[in-house]
Amino acid sequence: MQSLISVIIPVYNTGQSAVRLISTLLKDSYKNLEIIVVDDGSTDDSLNLLKSLQDSRLRIIHQANSGASSARNHGINISHGEYLIFIDSDDEVTKDFISDLVNTIKTPNTSIVATGYTYHRIKEQKTFPVAIKPMRLRRKRESLASYVIFSLCTDPRLYSSVNKIYHTNIIRQYNIKFDEKLNFAEDTKFVLDYLKHTKGEIRYVLKPAYIYHYGTPTSTVKKSALKWSNWQKSYQNIKKWVGKNPTLKEKFWLLILLLRWRISYFRAVIASR
Repeated sequence: MQSLISVIIPVYNTGQSAVRLISTLLKDSYKNLEIIVVDDGSTDDSLNLLKSLQDSRLRIIHQANSGASSARNHGINISHGEYLIFIDSDDEVTKDFISDLVNTIKTPNTSIVATGYTYHRIKEQKTFPVAIKPMRLRRKRESLASYVIFSLCTDPRLYSSVNKIYHTNIIRQYNIKFDEKLNFAEDTKFVLDYLKHTKGEIRYVLKPAYIYHYGTPTSTVKKSALKWSNWQKSYQNIKKWVGKNPTLKEKFWLLILLLRWRISYFRAVIASR
């Protein structure tokens, strides 16, 4: 029997794109789904559009506007699946997104699985695949912190929460939630908090199976990326996650990460002009 997969989708004034996304998910070859759509106080007709969908695997929830992190946490609280997947409502996925993730996380000694993705810039109407090359596994004596920071420095797949599949029992056992006080890099913090409590490997689906839409009207990423203080706060969270006494290798990768983020910040500022 197929394991139940819970897919959590927060929605805020993105009803049309959410309907498109859900239609794709319902066509996935993996059928044992619980699709939890949390309408986060939409002010347009999004809730009515969602309620018009007819499928027993859909659960439409409404809450007062509290932010995407709150909506995801609400979804976690009411989910029943053995595994969890998060998707943003203004993005898209390929038709085999779920089945690819499930097939890979069933590999023995696997803690989390991340897919490659396609990056679609709305303003420029440009689309290109990202992060579909193999990523090495953690070496035998390599600390988790060193491997994760190395991965953050050399590959973008770990940053986001939405191109992944998680073991629900780990999330519940350690009460892992999205930090509702953050409006920048809360995804990365969630992923790192999850990995802190895992012992298996990080594995990858070498396909651009998730389609990010950058520059949508509801996106908050662009504005929050223009404040260096947000980058600094996130960096401090990662340093705290690594621990009080980092090794020389961990210190090296933390320095590289800070330099990389400085460059990313300047790129975000230039792109906003």
